[in-house]
Amino acid sequence: MFKLAKKQDSVYNFVVKYDAEEWTKFIEQAYEETKAKYAVQGFRKGKVPRKVIEQNYGANIFFEDAFQNAIQNAYVEILDKYKEIEPVSYPEIDIKKIDEEGIEVKIAITTVPEVKLGEYKNLTIETAKGELDEEKVNTEIEQLRNRTARFLPVEREARNGDVVTIDFIGRVDGVAFEGGSAEDHRLELGSHMFVDNFEDQVVGMNIGEKRTVTVTFPDNYTKELAGKKADFEVTLNNVEEKQLPELNDEFASNVSEFETLEEFKADLRKNLQASLDAELNRKTEDILIAEVVKNAEVVVPDAMVEQQLDAYLQDFATRISYQGLTMDQYFEMFGSSEEEFRTEKREVARENVKTRLVLQEIIKVENLIATPEEVDAKLKEIADKYKKSVEDYKKSMGEKELTYFKNGIIMNKLLDFLKTSNNLV
Repeated sequence: MFKLAKKQDSVYNFVVKYDAEEWTKFIEQAYEETKAKYAVQGFRKGKVPRKVIEQNYGANIFFEDAFQNAIQNAYVEILDKYKEIEPVSYPEIDIKKIDEEGIEVKIAITTVPEVKLGEYKNLTIETAKGELDEEKVNTEIEQLRNRTARFLPVEREARNGDVVTIDFIGRVDGVAFEGGSAEDHRLELGSHMFVDNFEDQVVGMNIGEKRTVTVTFPDNYTKELAGKKADFEVTLNNVEEKQLPELNDEFASNVSEFETLEEFKADLRKNLQASLDAELNRKTEDILIAEVVKNAEVVVPDAMVEQQLDAYLQDFATRISYQGLTMDQYFEMFGSSEEEFRTEKREVARENVKTRLVLQEIIKVENLIATPEEVDAKLKEIADKYKKSVEDYKKSMGEKELTYFKNGIIMNKLLDFLKTSNNLV
């Protein structure tokens, strides 16, 4: 019925043959499963003989369903015999023959590839390093001052840093374009929220003044406007001057739980240092993992790369949907395509799959597991925040979420294992 033709890397190639007698059984099975769908005058539905249906609908009417049954049957028997096969995708089917005398098909099954681990212990890894720049503290404070600023109307020309209210109509070659017009639009000059040097040309305008502002859209803008010049008829309606709060103890007490500016700065510095330490730790983990993966040997199947690309596309589609866009609209807007997206991301996807396979192999070799006690302890930590029992919180998660949760524990154990098993300098 089937035989292994060849194994190439992680792909098993089988030849499946069913003779006329076996093929007839699958056709009969397909008839029994689908006969209720067919209507023939003089017969009740579900009671029409197979030959009559074939005469009325075509001799091969049951071939498609019979073929699916035959392939499913062969696939199950192959996996039952070859226990080492762990399919990573649907099998590829290549039909060589299909007629009344039987079928012959080639089935290619991609399985999880063999991973040959290299050195992943006792490596010397240079850790990511960095120091907190005091300017970062000042920048955070300035951002907070800007967020708590007041805007007061002024009777003067517009300056950088002001918030202006404008009406505008944009035209390309004298024709207004969609999305290029607005009334009473608030814009902070110098924020670079508008295209090209639009904001620079508004600087110096007086209230009530009209001015033509000319800009060039960038080449990576929407397909309709990319690289084109546009004229905007701009009317300045209002000017508001930004007034920043004075940097003193009163400011600190208004924006924080601290009474003095120095206390507030000290706490901000501590939080920024913690963020920097966490970032440096993540970078060190990435460096360590990259070195471990580089030392390993694995041939990543194309099928797994394509699955990873599918995941990238799905994630990207979800993110742009929040902006009210579909993938087709996005590709049309930027003159791209799904194939270009996949081509651009393919090597990144291949490297990500290799990394996952290598880490999974280390987890298996080192027998890193999430024990029930560890799971319950972590669940309790989170459940306590929501004032729930561990059992109630576990029930609310669902099986899939619980699996992700356990995998997170295992991943943390793996990272701890790698960091303690290597020399981080």
